[in-house]
Amino acid sequence: MSVQASPDPALPSGAFHDLCARYDGLLAGEEVVLSKAARIDLRAFARLYDLALEEAGDAEVWRQVRRRLMEDLSTPLQAAAEWGYEGQRQAA
Repeated sequence: MSVQASPDPALPSGAFHDLCARYDGLLAGEEVVLSKAARIDLRAFARLYDLALEEAGDAEVWRQVRRRLMEDLSTPLQAAAEWGYEGQRQAA
């Protein structure tokens, strides 16, 4: 997958594409200067995924966070009966 590739078009894309626009330059070797807030956000994503990347550079953090986000976006939400979701008619 190239750096500029996007996830499957059937996936929710707005926020993911915003993140890619902000951080994908890191993977392309571009001179990306992240604001303090963008760097904090990136590290927060890594912590949410329990990625032990405290000593890693921004590009490596984004590479792994991006991969995990894509995995999460490609897994359909389970809304089967075992989760107890009601149909619209049942809820009304």
